[in-house]
Amino acid sequence: MNKLFTLIILFLTINQLLMAKLEYVVYPSFGYSDETGVYAGGLVYLRYGSIKDDSTSQKNLIYYSNEVSEKKQYSIHFMPKIYLNNGLIAIVANVKFKHWPSTFYGIGNEYVSGTEEQYTKRELDIKLEIRKKITRYWQVTPIYELSHFQIKKMEENGLLANDEIPGNEDNVTSGIGVSLCYDTRDSDTYPQKGLFYNFESILFSDIIASDYNFIRSKIDLRHYISIFLNQTLAIQGYFSTVSDEVPFHKMSYLDDNMRAITANKFIDRHSIIFRIENRIFPWSNPLLERFGFITFIEMGEVAGSLEDISLDELKLSYGAGFRISFLMNDRLNVRLDIGFGEQNKSLSMGSREEF
Repeated sequence: MNKLFTLIILFLTINQLLMAKLEYVVYPSFGYSDETGVYAGGLVYLRYGSIKDDSTSQKNLIYYSNEVSEKKQYSIHFMPKIYLNNGLIAIVANVKFKHWPSTFYGIGNEYVSGTEEQYTKRELDIKLEIRKKITRYWQVTPIYELSHFQIKKMEENGLLANDEIPGNEDNVTSGIGVSLCYDTRDSDTYPQKGLFYNFESILFSDIIASDYNFIRSKIDLRHYISIFLNQTLAIQGYFSTVSDEVPFHKMSYLDDNMRAITANKFIDRHSIIFRIENRIFPWSNPLLERFGFITFIEMGEVAGSLEDISLDELKLSYGAGFRISFLMNDRLNVRLDIGFGEQNKSLSMGSREEF
């Protein structure tokens, strides 16, 4: 099934590239974290539209990145986004592959020193979305998600080796779901005003060839406020929950949404996160208008049950960043962020905004 989806996306992409006006950005990526050490790679953004389209038409996007780290980790990320029917339908495929020596710290919002163990995972994730606008601001999206997860190496007497942790064996998770989105943003790459409310739920079941049966749901609420002409305040509230027997690699991970949290250190069934970010491009001079700055504060926690969520247990992450806009029409930015928090500091370079 995943081969069929890949062929469909490739066919649609190649067909549209034959009659397209192309724009592209290529730049390096690099960073540092406790889990990876120093890592580096490259990113490519290809944006194109029909030669008959005007400047207001939605542009198709292809994103590709490849990263390697000093600890022999490597990852590949490929994401085409193709618009059909005058922008009313968007097909988005998100394909990620990782070979990633990592650390398992257990499950929960607290870390007990000395209990961590090393393992190496190999993971292929495919997520296909068909986004359909039903009104100007409302969008409904059928979703299919497939993941193949393997642990290539683990400690012999660790938690992952004694079958107490679901998902420690080679496994496939396959799920279908839907999301409902309310979106009044003025841009999906660099919004300066508007709302983005997204509600998503996916059922993973053996009926569709999944080794585990569970439901994963997410609520993502964002508000963008234009303070001055080139200054924006971005606010996000995020909640994730999973039910039944979920493999550990499909639980809620705090570091997925917080920049200065050690990877994999805090995972559980539920997560709740609050983020606020101040974004500013202070100059109007043609030579300087591409450069901007951000500051951010993030708070979050994970919990095994909803009753365990407490404001007293929130983890803190904060920091600042630098931005460069290559495509000025929609501020498709390169970002360089430094964060401080539970893991002391992190440095990352990537594309687009965190949220």
